[in-house]
Amino acid sequence: MLYSIILISLAVTISFQQDPSLDTNAWLEKYDKYRKVIEENTEITNEDNLTPEIRLHLITPKSRLWNAKTQDSPFKDSPFFAFYWAGGQGLTRYILDHPEIVRGQRVLDLGSGCGATAIAAARCGAKSVTANDIDPLTCYGIAMNAKLNDVNINIRSDNLVHQNSSHKQWDTILLADMFYHPDDANEYLPWLKLGCRLGVNVIIGDPGEIFRSQIKPKELKQLKHYFMPDVMAEKQGHITTEIWDFCHCLKTSQ
Repeated sequence: MLYSIILISLAVTISFQQDPSLDTNAWLEKYDKYRKVIEENTEITNEDNLTPEIRLHLITPKSRLWNAKTQDSPFKDSPFFAFYWAGGQGLTRYILDHPEIVRGQRVLDLGSGCGATAIAAARCGAKSVTANDIDPLTCYGIAMNAKLNDVNINIRSDNLVHQNSSHKQWDTILLADMFYHPDDANEYLPWLKLGCRLGVNVIIGDPGEIFRSQIKPKELKQLKHYFMPDVMAEKQGHITTEIWDFCHCLKTSQ
């Protein structure tokens, strides 16, 4: 299986002129010519994950790219929208089971990937939902998944972490699977902590040791611990994933 090779170095010839912010239908209309490459290389599925309520375009064992060689892939960069990572699954499951967290809120799904968490927030009554990913092809994949699940969300491709005042646009920030290297923590944590100080709720889904090693235990409140389906544990190497209230330390100290 070349899953890991596909993940790391899916080697398209797709180019975008970035639009920082468009809603679902606008993304689909403006970049419709890219629909075919996604449809041909993914499968619509809701199986073997924690959220069977949501259907997604994913690369699965049934997809032709599952065992493809890098040079045979139509994608220049890793198609993050086409994999449903452990942290995202857990966070999406948590939102679906606790809709009060997002109901009536202006929600940002940072590093949205396949868009499942944003889709869940929209379904659960969020006032508005923004899915953010700096890869435009991923943004188009998010739009396809949102349409597949009958929700219309805002999708942004600009780097919000480099915009210190951007927190004011949201009440709740959701993010998952963003801490795979210590440098990731150095980039994201100051921005997230600033959001907490400004009164924004920050909920994180992450299965990894890197995230936990970068945060003092007292700074976090674990909200939920999930065991991954056997198929996903085998593919991604994560047996469990956790959901965290990132702003817990600031809430309790005030």
